[in-house]
Amino acid sequence: MSQYYLYESGHFAPLMAGMLWVFSGAAVGGECWLDIYDQGDYRGAHRRIEGPAELPSLKDLDGEDWGHRIESLKVGKAAEVTAFRQEGFREEPKGPVNHPEAFARWGKQEIPAYQELEISFGPGKQEHHLGELDFHRNINSLKIRCK
Repeated sequence: MSQYYLYESGHFAPLMAGMLWVFSGAAVGGECWLDIYDQGDYRGAHRRIEGPAELPSLKDLDGEDWGHRIESLKVGKAAEVTAFRQEGFREEPKGPVNHPEAFARWGKQEIPAYQELEISFGPGKQEHHLGELDFHRNINSLKIRCK
């Protein structure tokens, strides 16, 4: 078994690995979440999603369709979030390309849908309006990892 130490009152006290896991789990337990809102500036309808979680679709989140609905969000201090434009965490581009004639003039033969398909938010991150990141009402699947 691994040996870890806790510094307390000027002394190092040995901890068993199991005790360390309990302490770290307690710290994560209340801080691994994602708050989503259907209006900017953290207003409107709200849901808290506890992590860890992988949601391949937001169509039935607590009985409501949250696909194409999220406008602002807050990430818990022990969470990391990856949001995807498409359901099922897919990363294949789809949809029309902006300015295809410009790409053609640059000699591009195959033109992908030119947009980011996923975005990540670190611990404690707050986004008051996802439109500033071009993800306004455009999140359809989520992964939440606990640190």
